[in-house]
Amino acid sequence: MSISMRERVSSDGREPIRPHFYEETETTSRGKVFLVGAGPGDSELITLKGVRILRIADVVVYDRLVNLDLLDEAPVSTVRVFVGKESGRHAVRQEEINALLVSYAQQGFIVVRLKGGDPFVFGRGGEEALALVKANIPFEIVPGVSSAVAVPAYAGIPVTHRGLASSVMVVTGHEDDTAEGSTVNWEAAAMTVASGGTLVVLMGVKALPRITRQLMQYTLSPSTPAAVIQQGTTAYQRVVTDTLEKIANHAKAVKIKSPAITVIGSVVSLSDSLAWFEDAYADIPQLIAL
Repeated sequence: MSISMRERVSSDGREPIRPHFYEETETTSRGKVFLVGAGPGDSELITLKGVRILRIADVVVYDRLVNLDLLDEAPVSTVRVFVGKESGRHAVRQEEINALLVSYAQQGFIVVRLKGGDPFVFGRGGEEALALVKANIPFEIVPGVSSAVAVPAYAGIPVTHRGLASSVMVVTGHEDDTAEGSTVNWEAAAMTVASGGTLVVLMGVKALPRITRQLMQYTLSPSTPAAVIQQGTTAYQRVVTDTLEKIANHAKAVKIKSPAITVIGSVVSLSDSLAWFEDAYADIPQLIAL
């Protein structure tokens, strides 16, 4: 089975109708890879296109942060391949994942590479796309809702807000171990917040003491509001707020664990007033042991 796209035009010939997928009657040996963003955790935050592609997948290659409910959208016959890191096991190397995608596609399969958040926001989607280009494999990018904006929103934190923040900087807290020195410009990050912006740090729980220390070394005020959000957008969401100076110790004291993101800036002060998620789902048991 192969999937093609065709563009339709409305009866008056003017209004475009978005492309849609259909099944060809002829089979082909050439497969295709879809790099699909699964969203930040809540299974309902995947896009309609993402769900539609899952429903015609021959193979789904997925990460640890993907909501497993989404796998049910794929046909029963779909091969499901886990490539994420889990307790007691080493993560599959990126080169192996690239080779896996190429191999399945070369066998004529429709392959969905399902990633938490957005494939091109610290998801190594660009690396995988380049590997597909090198192997002459057709592919598509299906953007996803990034945790960088969705998780703060579920914690009542708008990453921009008139009068408080007019810019956003997103960085990784999990830096490349092979690089010399820091791969993040923490001085620029501190300046972003100091000049009225918001800093969002992804994957930085273990490094939080070092991150906050570096920001303060670059003269960011220790009293700057900060928040750490664990398992955002899910029923297990936990939010800790404090000052930049104290947030690392606070998060450690209440045993905040990965996956979590950190938000730093004046917009964090809105969290208490705009904390809609906890109120809306107050009846859902919190199953994470402190």
